Amino acid sequence: MPDAVRIAWSSTHQEFLITDSYYFSILAKESQKQGLIIEEISEFPDLFSYDVIVFNYPEQPFTEEEINQIKRAVTEEHKRVIFAAHFQNKDNVAYICSQVAQHFGMRAYPGEVMDRENCLMDDPYMVVTSNVLAYNEGVQKVVFPYAAPIEVCGPARIILRGMPTTCTKEGQAFPVLMAEKVLAGGGSFILSGSCVFWDNFSIVQLDNLKFILNLLKGPF
Repeated sequence: MPDAVRIAWSSTHQEFLITDSYYFSILAKESQKQGLIIEEISEFPDLFSYDVIVFNYPEQPFTEEEINQIKRAVTEEHKRVIFAAHFQNKDNVAYICSQVAQHFGMRAYPGEVMDRENCLMDDPYMVVTSNVLAYNEGVQKVVFPYAAPIEVCGPARIILRGMPTTCTKEGQAFPVLMAEKVLAGGGSFILSGSCVFWDNFSIVQLDNLKFILNLLKGPF
């Protein structure tokens, strides 16, 4: 039997906390059922002993030394690092995520994604898409709420893209919602436009749970 995937959920930069059961109890419980070990980590150096490192809505900027450590983790240590942003650059989070993601050829725009036809609860910011292009085993549709559009500047794998009816505030259709830079050695960097697609509301909608478990398990 393969070793369990160990996931560090960062609390080093004022992120949303996995231990906040109001928002993330279902993610914590369902991950455990699948043999995924998620632990909240408060000291930055300790993050890098894990297979997967999640920065979900980081509100504090990263130092140059921290960015270099993340780059080494992906390129040399073959870790998977996931950054999750939010729409409208709330709390400067899209910019903070982009500060790191630009080193992997991606950035989160300080904008928003909307879809008045493919959405939940008549809320155009609760975008629904069937363009799940990776980590899609057993997945047909997901809800991806309150997302920033992702700009891809170099070679990358698109994980999620909006529908033809989905657009940015500027009118760009088919926006990228989540993308991944995969390194030859097996490390990867994922940038998500939404940080709430795996909260207690979204995770039970459509195929979100299956998609999230696929994403966290990865190709290990």
